[in-house]
Amino acid sequence: MPQNRPNTCEICHQKAFGYNYEVVSCNACKMFFRRSLTEKVDEVCRRDGKCFDGNDLEERRPRCRACRLRKCIALGMRHRADDVVEVEENRAQTSAVSQSLVTQQHVESIYLEKLYHLHRTRAAVYSIINVCEDPTFCDLVAEGSRLGTYARPQEIDWDQTARKMKPWGSMGVLLIVEMCKTLDVYNELLLSDRVLLLKNVALKSHHLSIAFDSFSRKKGRVFNPQDGEMFPQVLLAIPQCREVCMELLTTPVEPLIELNVTESEYLLLNMIVICNSGIRGLSPEGQETLARHQRNYAKILLHQCLLKDPKRGPSRFAAIVSINQRLDKQISITREMDRVLRLHWDDTYYFPKIMAESCRMEFCRLAVKDNNDS
Repeated sequence: MPQNRPNTCEICHQKAFGYNYEVVSCNACKMFFRRSLTEKVDEVCRRDGKCFDGNDLEERRPRCRACRLRKCIALGMRHRADDVVEVEENRAQTSAVSQSLVTQQHVESIYLEKLYHLHRTRAAVYSIINVCEDPTFCDLVAEGSRLGTYARPQEIDWDQTARKMKPWGSMGVLLIVEMCKTLDVYNELLLSDRVLLLKNVALKSHHLSIAFDSFSRKKGRVFNPQDGEMFPQVLLAIPQCREVCMELLTTPVEPLIELNVTESEYLLLNMIVICNSGIRGLSPEGQETLARHQRNYAKILLHQCLLKDPKRGPSRFAAIVSINQRLDKQISITREMDRVLRLHWDDTYYFPKIMAESCRMEFCRLAVKDNNDS
């Protein structure tokens, strides 16, 4: 080092290599002074205010930050303009990001809380529902809420009705319709768009919902809410019928098990399934409304996946969304089940209208005259 170059820090008397902030200082004091812009430094010394005075600093560097900063300033250290600008920009960015995160989390919590409530309501009513009615989707759209009716179970001997068994499927679809009626997106649609939407998404949403119900109870396939079979034993005893029934009950649960889907992920996926803007025949306004809501739920789902695992979040998001396509198989399985049950079990059993509409099938033309059925 040249003899005329200062080599002793004027603040702490340690080895220095030149000027920093216009004062001969070591790297430690330089960084301390720079950080004093962003870090809180005690203004009052806890001793006598002379921690950095004297000539014995070469042996030790006092820990008192107040005296150290006071000496830096007294010797002429001044923060550069670009330091101040950089710090202010960082503060502004941090504040904006924090505000954005708080706002986003708040909005997401509101959405999820409403979905949690709907899920709990549907599950609770599904465990007790027992009604014998046969509306079309058009009938359901024209009516007000029927949730109160569904929450008051009736005494019905299903063996004595034209349906021959308790129709867990159609009753589950009825409940999905009632849940949809409470959604903002549903109430923004034209009546004709509502009918089209329900015809195309209610059955898929029902299968996803009952699959998650059973998955959350550690089941490998769908069971009814009392953990009993969805179909009567007399039907399951027929090999051909049992095969198609088991396929219907296992298909929607499999991807939930594979991905170990969380409740919030299921709720958001269900909304992505419901907000289907690609249905043929929807009005342009209906398509735009559904697409907007679907993008919103997809955005929240992606954020949930990223929070869970930033690295694998995008791939998990894609895998969860792909369950939507796998649910399409339930329609073809339901059609096959109707065919097999008529062929091998009872060719007179009644297939509810909303199930036929969901599966794009003709209504059964059987005249239902039983007083217990409508």
